[in-house]
Amino acid sequence: MYKSQSKLLHLQRCVLAFAFFPLSSCTGHIGQEQAGTQSARPEITEFMAEPAILVFSKTAGWRHNEGIAGADLFFAELAAEKNYGLFTTVNSAVFNADDLKRFEVVIFNNVTGNALADDEKAAFKTWMDEGGAWIGLHGSGDSSLEPWGWYQDNLAGTDFIGHIMAPQFQNARLEALAPDHSILDGVATDWEQTDEWYSFSKVPDIPGLILLVGLDETTYSPTNTVVQTWPQDLRMGPDAADHPVIWAACDSALGYKAVYSALGHGFEAYRNPNYQTLLSNAFDWVSGPKDSCD
Repeated sequence: MYKSQSKLLHLQRCVLAFAFFPLSSCTGHIGQEQAGTQSARPEITEFMAEPAILVFSKTAGWRHNEGIAGADLFFAELAAEKNYGLFTTVNSAVFNADDLKRFEVVIFNNVTGNALADDEKAAFKTWMDEGGAWIGLHGSGDSSLEPWGWYQDNLAGTDFIGHIMAPQFQNARLEALAPDHSILDGVATDWEQTDEWYSFSKVPDIPGLILLVGLDETTYSPTNTVVQTWPQDLRMGPDAADHPVIWAACDSALGYKAVYSALGHGFEAYRNPNYQTLLSNAFDWVSGPKDSCD
């Protein structure tokens, strides 16, 4: 959907070369970072175009290198297409009042673990409450951020209980749960995609919840026979609405708009035309008027 632009050719080569490097599908603690405040704030050039997008991918748990690479490339191309500035970082010290003022949209690109210090969490919450726009991807909903109560109660809204491991990556059918919503404009009412499918303890319970996309459990094997601390049976219910994998938060009282997607473990997900369209629409929606949830 998004054609490469000449100024992004070098970025594409670098990111895709990294993505094709033969790493394990879940790279565990390779490249793991410690939680807490960084030693210094990242330097953001005064020449960064505005409005701008912050793509944040710090991990203090599992690091999904392939998914992070795919999402970085997707949002680099999206920023160029929409004439936005772009800043990518793993430095959590960017979450301060002065730096956050420079961004219109914040992307949590597979953020895992207790990746932000308390003052950084407070700065992000304030930014969100003042009209922020947020998109969270895949690992950002794996409950490893659970010690952050506000995040869990307002953006995640449910507990991750495990993902398929028999096998880990399977093709499955996705179903639009709100086909008339603008985020799903141009997206097929159902489509297939191969991914690492998350299961949750319940349908999310957050203020202003909008269920967008659900998973048809009859089209894949929702089981885990590998990780003993997870349930073996990962089914959430007979209908796609019982197993949502993409949802949004929007309410006039919230002050912000947010979208979470459990898709995107690997870079291939960001090449799926339906998912590309959905993410582009989600970006337009979260960055749009806060008084409309349609």
